[in-house]
Amino acid sequence: MKREKDIASIYTLYVDNLFTYGCYLGFTREVVKDAIHDIFIKITTDSDKLNDISNIKFYLFRSLKNRLLDIHKNQREHIGLENIDLLREIPFNIEVNVEDLMIEEEEQMQIKTGIEQMLNSLTDRQREIIYLRYVQEYDYDQIAELLHISVHGCRKLVSKAILSLREKFGIFFLLGYQSYFLLILK
Repeated sequence: MKREKDIASIYTLYVDNLFTYGCYLGFTREVVKDAIHDIFIKITTDSDKLNDISNIKFYLFRSLKNRLLDIHKNQREHIGLENIDLLREIPFNIEVNVEDLMIEEEEQMQIKTGIEQMLNSLTDRQREIIYLRYVQEYDYDQIAELLHISVHGCRKLVSKAILSLREKFGIFFLLGYQSYFLLILK
C-alpha cells in the first residue's frame, strides 16, 4: 500500500512536466498520455526498481523519451521508412506561454513573437537542449545521457545555441530578453 502511494505521489509530481516534454518532442497529446501511462505501469509492476533510482525525475524523462522513440519507430516501420536516425528526426517545438499579469497584452505579443522567432532560429536539437538545460535544469551529464551525446558535445551544443541567439538577435537578446526568454519557457 505504501509503494502505491509513493508511485501515485511521483506521478502527481511529475506528470505535467512529462506531458509538456512529450508534446514538445512533437507527439500528439494522446500518444504522450499513453507513453506516460506505459512507463508508470512498468514502474508499478517492478516497484523495487524505484529503490535503485537516484534521480527519479531524470529517470522518468529518459524513460518517456525512450518509450516515445519506440512508439515512433513502430509507427515508422508500418509505413516502411528505414535508415532514418531516430535521435535526429524528432522535432522539438516549444510553445511560448506568457502570463497575462507580467506585462500589458500588446507587449506580451511583441515579446512572445520575438522569443518564438529566436527559438525557431535554432535547430530542433538546440531547442531541446535549451529546454533541458534551462527549464528542466538538468546538468550536462544528464542531458548528454538523455540525448546520447558526449558531455563535451552537450556543452558545445548549448554554447552554439546561445551564441547563435546572440549573433542573430544581438542587442534584443542581451537587453534583458534573455531573462524573459528563460522565464517564459518555464
